[in-house]
Amino acid sequence: MSDGKSNAEIGRDLFVSEDTVKTHARRLFRKLGARDRAHAVAAGFRAGLVA
Repeated sequence: MSDGKSNAEIGRDLFVSEDTVKTHARRLFRKLGARDRAHAVAAGFRAGLVA
């Protein structure tokens, strides 16, 4: 996500469906208190989760 990949691209890289990526992304947003992908990535950087 931090590399700007779409859900479909992430799914292909991880050998899972796009719907699975969407589900995990939604849960990640909730846990980080993020409203969208950009906010989630920024929160991940601040928390040291993304290098």
